[in-house]
Amino acid sequence: MIFSDTFVWLHLPKTGGTTMNKVFRERGIAGIWVDPDHLPAKHDSIALREDREGWLVGERRRFLTARRLDSWLVSDWKHKRCFMGLADLPFDPVRCGLFYSLRLGGVWVAADWWLRYFALDDQMTALRLEHLGEDLNRLMLPLLPVSTAPFDSITRENAAPDASGEEVPPFSEADLKRMGANNPVWSEWQRHIYGY
Repeated sequence: MIFSDTFVWLHLPKTGGTTMNKVFRERGIAGIWVDPDHLPAKHDSIALREDREGWLVGERRRFLTARRLDSWLVSDWKHKRCFMGLADLPFDPVRCGLFYSLRLGGVWVAADWWLRYFALDDQMTALRLEHLGEDLNRLMLPLLPVSTAPFDSITRENAAPDASGEEVPPFSEADLKRMGANNPVWSEWQRHIYGY
């Protein structure tokens, strides 16, 4: 989570969170708090943070970085295989729109779980991962101190392919339809953001 008096940005895994944290830490803008990367609390929802710390989001503008569902699912699967000791994690559930959740005890869950966890609604502003610099300048920069420089070239952290170099076979039309059917919240959010 990154927050100030004017905004709160929620860290949906595999949507450029490490990049966002680095950008804001390097800028050192007064009055902005960036959760440490090594703490699980970096993925807190507003409700969880408010409950645990007595902190209230109030009128802060809420941001969540968006990513296309199929791309998010593959990135999450690769990350868990390469960096979380799950090298044998099967791919077939991913084709159904499911991700493997260690947080929930090691079960396959629809990706919509994350959007429900973050209480996605019409008040949440999406920053597109593929256009992060552009969206930061257009949507978040006006909330920062006037002296804040624009977000120009942003180098994404953790964007490298998995260490095995394994190629993931493309999704079929049937796979994409099944993903969407199993994740109606993400599918509608994606249509709203990307236009299809």
